[in-house]
Amino acid sequence: MVRIRFLSETDETNGFYILATEASVRGLRGGVYEVTHARLALLDMHSIRYEILPPTETPLDEAEALRNSPTVEL
Repeated sequence: MVRIRFLSETDETNGFYILATEASVRGLRGGVYEVTHARLALLDMHSIRYEILPPTETPLDEAEALRNSPTVEL
C-alpha cells in the first residue's frame, strides 16, 4: 500500500471517482488516500496528477483516533 495526495481539487475529484469505481481506495484525513501500487497505473492512464507521500514512522490508525476522540455533550 502507498499513500498519495492529489495535486489539485479536480485531480482529487476525478482520481477518487476512478479509484472508487474501478478499484479500491481508502480515504484518510488531510486529503490523503491509500491505494495499492498497482492502482497508480490506473491514475497514470487517466492523467491524474498525484504525489506519493513518504511512509510515516507510525501508521495512521483512523479507527483508534475515532475511539479516542473526546466526546462532546450537546
